[in-house]
Amino acid sequence: MVRTRLDTVVKVKEHVEEKAGLALARAESAVSAAHVKVEDARRLASQDFRVRADISQWEVAELAHHRAISDAKKAQKELEVLQKSAAVVRTQFVSAHQAAEVVRRVATHRRDEALHEMNRIEDKALDEAASMLFVRKAS
Repeated sequence: MVRTRLDTVVKVKEHVEEKAGLALARAESAVSAAHVKVEDARRLASQDFRVRADISQWEVAELAHHRAISDAKKAQKELEVLQKSAAVVRTQFVSAHQAAEVVRRVATHRRDEALHEMNRIEDKALDEAASMLFVRKAS
């Protein structure tokens, strides 16, 4: 295999791409966990725990319901923040992936050019050797 000076750059870009991919995976995981949290908070907020009882128990149930609604709103805001940060991380990953892909393509192209040049030189040497053998036989 032909090595180019870009091979080191390719490794660096791939390392950056891998880190960005891991960050994207963590961000997507956090978003999905936040989705679950929001759904749980919404389900809890939609339940009605008021039963026939005295007013103090009814007030406690009402306060708990307000707290559940507040928790649901808080979870929704956290989800929105995480979705925005995940979008930023996704953009960084796409950028890193594109940069790595560009360098990979250039390195592949240069490798192909070098291989082609080596083959051309080898073919030239073989042609010269064949010509010398032909001249020897003809003499």
